[in-house]
Formats: sequence, structure tokens, C-alpha cells
Amino acid sequence: MSDQNPSQAFPSPPSMPPPPPPNAPPPVYQAPAYPPPPPVPYQASQPGYAYPGQVPPPINPTAAVFGISGGILSQFGGYAAWSIGFGLVSIIVPFATNWYFPIMPIIGAINGIRAIQRGRMVGGLVGIGLNIVGGLVSLVASGILLGGGS
Repeated sequence: MSDQNPSQAFPSPPSMPPPPPPNAPPPVYQAPAYPPPPPVPYQASQPGYAYPGQVPPPINPTAAVFGISGGILSQFGGYAAWSIGFGLVSIIVPFATNWYFPIMPIIGAINGIRAIQRGRMVGGLVGIGLNIVGGLVSLVASGILLGGGS
């Protein structure tokens, strides 16, 4: 038994083709030759046609309005709200009292920049604009700008 060749120990069944030589390239794949499908004339579907079960739901105009307004109102939250609040306080307080806040417009502008960095562009720009005006009001109230003051 030990003097037999290992490849001849188990002969291949007669229905199998012989194995390829060891250095031969793999066989080339050939796709079956099917005839091409016949051309189909173009038929435009009617507008609004859908298969049963695929009809889109009707659009509720009230929901559309709330969706749009909710998207716009989301611009005025977080850091944008703080920026707008600081800007409004730095504008209104010097007119209502003798107090002014020289640091508040700076903090509000920083919060406006943070709001823009976090994707609230509209609220951040409104806040920065209010804080610029609030800074000018604080400079006028302190007497640095236009020689005014209290």
C-alpha cells in the first residue's frame, strides 16, 4: 500500500472529465447566446397614475404650514436665542434705566457665532446684528461714542 502513488489511490469516477494540467489557465466563461428582447415602444404613463397600494397620501396644508414654520423657528433656539436675548437686553436697558452693559454685546456675539457653527445661521446672524447695535448703544451710553452718557 505504501508504494502506491497517492493520486492513483482514489481514481476519479468515469463520468468526470480529467483534471486540467497544473499550469493551464482557467477556462474562459462564455455567456449563453440568448436572443435580445424585442424592442418595446415607449408609452408615457398618465400623470398621477400609481399601482394600487402605492397612492401617496393627500397633503394636509395645515401640516405643511406647521412643518415650514417649525423649520424656521428651529433657527432661533439654543445659542441663537441667547445671542438675541443678550442683544435685546443691551439695546433696551440703557434706554429704560441708567445702566448699560459693555460686556453683554460681546458675549452675545460669541453666542451668535456658536449658533452659526451649530447650523442655526438665521438666528445667529440676527443675534450678531442685535449685538452690534447693542454694542453701539453701550458705547453711546458710556460716553465713549458721540460724547453722550448719563
